[in-house]
Amino acid sequence: MKNPIHLSLFAAFLLLALNVQAQDKLSWKKHVKLADELYAKAQYADAGEHYRAAFKQKTKKKEFAQKAGECFFIMRDYRNAADIWQHVKDENATYPLIGLRYARCLKQNGEHEMASDELVKFLSKYEGADKAAVTQIVQTEIKGCELAAQYTMKGDDPNILMEHLSSNINTQETEFGPIPFSDEALYFSSTMAKRAEIYRSIRTSGSDWGKATPIDNFPAIDGDHFCNGTLTPDASRFYFTICKSEEKWGGLTTHCEIFVTRRVGKTWTSPERLPDYINEQNVSTTQPNVIQDGNTEILYFASNRNGGMGGMDIWYTTREISSTANDFTLPINAGSKINTKGDDITPFYDKIDGALYFASNGLVSIGGFDVYKSKGAKSFWQTAENVGTPINSPADDFSFVRTPSGKGGFVVSNRSYGNEKVNTTDEDIFGFMYETPTVQYTASGEVFSKASRDVVDNAEVALYEIDDKGQRRFVKKIVSPNGHYEFMVEPSRRYSLEASKDGFFKANYDFDSNDYNEYTEFGAPLYLEPYGVGSGEDENDAPKEDMTKVAVVEKTTAPKKEMPKPDAPKKEATKPTAPAKKEEVVTVPKTKPTPPPSKPVKPAANAPMSSGTYYKIQIIALAKVDMKHSRFSTVKNMRRIDNEFFTDKKLYRVMLADYKTIEEAEADLPSVRGMKDFGDAFIVEYKDGVRVGAIKN
Repeated sequence: MKNPIHLSLFAAFLLLALNVQAQDKLSWKKHVKLADELYAKAQYADAGEHYRAAFKQKTKKKEFAQKAGECFFIMRDYRNAADIWQHVKDENATYPLIGLRYARCLKQNGEHEMASDELVKFLSKYEGADKAAVTQIVQTEIKGCELAAQYTMKGDDPNILMEHLSSNINTQETEFGPIPFSDEALYFSSTMAKRAEIYRSIRTSGSDWGKATPIDNFPAIDGDHFCNGTLTPDASRFYFTICKSEEKWGGLTTHCEIFVTRRVGKTWTSPERLPDYINEQNVSTTQPNVIQDGNTEILYFASNRNGGMGGMDIWYTTREISSTANDFTLPINAGSKINTKGDDITPFYDKIDGALYFASNGLVSIGGFDVYKSKGAKSFWQTAENVGTPINSPADDFSFVRTPSGKGGFVVSNRSYGNEKVNTTDEDIFGFMYETPTVQYTASGEVFSKASRDVVDNAEVALYEIDDKGQRRFVKKIVSPNGHYEFMVEPSRRYSLEASKDGFFKANYDFDSNDYNEYTEFGAPLYLEPYGVGSGEDENDAPKEDMTKVAVVEKTTAPKKEMPKPDAPKKEATKPTAPAKKEEVVTVPKTKPTPPPSKPVKPAANAPMSSGTYYKIQIIALAKVDMKHSRFSTVKNMRRIDNEFFTDKKLYRVMLADYKTIEEAEADLPSVRGMKDFGDAFIVEYKDGVRVGAIKN
């Protein structure tokens, strides 16, 4: 499966083919007998094949199909489970929730559209007493299918490079629990020796990892599994779990407890079991992750102990670093922002991000377990965010960790991965690297008064990130002395800009950092409405006008381009003048506009110059103009379009022209503003070919 095909592998395929032919000669009763025996020995893959063979011969006995699917499901062979369960997916009265389980197999096999359809069908027919709870589960799964479709359309994060680690680390058994000691040294857990043990691999050159070996000088642990470790930042204490070997290794189903060993020179002390109030009886306590904050050591872990919110929950306990005893505080649940009614596992706290990474199957997920991120600490967290693809996949993804340098990390997944990993029946360790973006994203622009079109000096501009639930998280705020704002933003994120200043109503603009507009080289304006302009005289009476399409996100290739700043104030020989205005704004009656007192601005125009007084609608300002752009296709049908290049601002102003009266222009203005990109269009007065100023409207 994980090695190049050679003669021995071909021989194995040939033997399998012969076995299949031999099985075809068995009666359905013999298939069932063999399947029952294999199931009792936990040989689920072979048991599933025999149950399926029996069903093919006896299709009226649907219990064989159900049992075959159960075997494949235990093995997390989602493709085969869905293939056989399609014959019983509507038998929910006989096999409880089989329709839901079938749909989940489709989802974890990456068939999200079909899974969504089956979830809807299942819920429409389900009449169990627990329908309210089941409805909530199904709705979460449907949202997961929708999220998966969004990521499919968006594609993987181009700044994350994934790597399936070589056969020096990954085997046909289960690899999990990665612990990056450095960028060049990886400790991890594996069942390659038929029990879970901790191994070490050293990066030899480039991305090549050396052959995994048992860790040196570690205390002997006989019989039981030992795995899922975490090392304190000062490398003095190593926490890990010892799990009872009463059953085949089963991940969450194996009973585990947390132990600690201390470094003494080059050796480690005998493991000490943490107190009973951490390792409660008859529950599993596992997957520790330790950090240090001042003189406090914080130990996060996963457990299905009493007082949780569902299956496995994430908890934490603390101790003083200066203490030599294991005198931890009583464990505290990490809270509802982290834990769900499902299983929440593999905590990893990243001090660089100030965030907890963990896996859950109780939140909206692309597959089964997905990796999530939540900023905060202990019991105080922000809403968890799905970290997206390629970290997550349709299968199960967990045990996310980052290397000490923060340049990359590891994640555990049972996903299929090209020819390197062709099924989902075992977990492997995947490495990832954060690639330095060749494209940087910038949200930038200027703040103007909507009434005067002047730059608003000393305006506050705040940037917020918007999560999947529409909640805003504060990122950064600036006070702009010249009205210009600029923020670096991350790709594939939703953001909100908010501009404010005393005497003005706030203006907001929400945007997706992957969808940007080419308004100018340095963004588009954000307009503030002065008090008293609308229906009210103060902020409580603010007119509810949507200030949209007023900012842009711009892509620039690294190294980052210096963003142009607004024009500096011009100086005369004797005294400085005020900064050059964008344009004068004149309030006029609808009969005849009154010329403004200011000096008109004459553009270097390629538009026809008419005599007398007339009007145009300015629809947009651009650093570069392409009149073949699709944004102009509709407005071209309304009137002639002029381009006016203003040398002082190095902008092309695109105008809809000409209107003999202001009433004619006002009649077209609502239609223009209703078009994409032209929401801030306004009327401009001209006299004898010279632009006089904007009309307040």
